[in-house]
Amino acid sequence: MYLTARWFPGHLTTIDRDECLQLLQRSEVGRVAFSDSEGPIVLPVNHVMVGERIVFRTAPRTALADHVGAGPVSYQIDEFDSYTSSGWSVLARGTAEFVDGVWLAAHDLEPEPWADGRRTLFVCITPSQITGRRVVPV
Repeated sequence: MYLTARWFPGHLTTIDRDECLQLLQRSEVGRVAFSDSEGPIVLPVNHVMVGERIVFRTAPRTALADHVGAGPVSYQIDEFDSYTSSGWSVLARGTAEFVDGVWLAAHDLEPEPWADGRRTLFVCITPSQITGRRVVPV
């Protein structure tokens, strides 16, 4: 049987937009979420930030590439500590569009996929809403 060290429930607090952006900037991996005709899909990707925009790469003819420009998307990052039952999460909601590699080069950024394979499309999420929550141990 697995026992946790948690004796008292933690406190849920809100993370302000500036800190959410800082957490997005220092994180490398998150999950992009969208819905297709069969329902919700959540996929891990690695990203870079260009201002308040989240940029990552994908391959052509994938569910993700097919969804770009077709509806809303969400992007989530998080970090948890099971031992202390604490952690945080940031959720960005908005729209996704393809951007040119030249646009990224002008910002001296280019996300490099961790997994092998050709991911030649650059996707940019422009958030309309960024929210965050933190569970702080007692």
